[in-house]
Amino acid sequence: MDRKFLADLGLEKDVIDKILDQNGAETTALRTQLKTKDTEISTLRTDLTATNGKVADLEKVDTAGLQKQLDEEKAGCKADRQNWNLKAALAKAGCKDSDYVMYKLGDTVEYADDGNLKNVEKLITDCKTNYAAMFEAEPQPAGGTGSAGNFPRSREPAKPEVTKEQFDKMGYMERLKLHIEQPNVYAELSKE
Repeated sequence: MDRKFLADLGLEKDVIDKILDQNGAETTALRTQLKTKDTEISTLRTDLTATNGKVADLEKVDTAGLQKQLDEEKAGCKADRQNWNLKAALAKAGCKDSDYVMYKLGDTVEYADDGNLKNVEKLITDCKTNYAAMFEAEPQPAGGTGSAGNFPRSREPAKPEVTKEQFDKMGYMERLKLHIEQPNVYAELSKE
């Protein structure tokens, strides 16, 4: 809209000024809105470009390979849990070399889905039967019958009595050995 067009319509100068002022204010407001929207569009385009770049990077990721790694880790964790449970059961049963027994058992051990052993008692009994040398001897009842008669026999070698004087002369390692082998005697002598 221009001044000449309005003057040709026969409008007075002050009316034309008011119309042009109002038109200018509205046009300025619209231009401001357009600039704001252009800025928003530009920002959104930049964000979209960055996001598309990230999506393209994610599309390059080998999800099948990652899934394979995850499955391998899960299988490894399950195998570790199974080995630990078997080793713990063997140790609890008094096994001297659980690695050897586990090697000999191979893949014959049955496990539950959570990694725990199935039929633990039967497994330990079979291991003690098949690999008896790998397990500590069961304590024999006192007073057994020997082949040469029916009289009590001690299954452990006799341990010499230690006097207070001998205890006082012992070095650190000797006292430690006494503490391990005869804790009751050690406790009595160390109190005095």
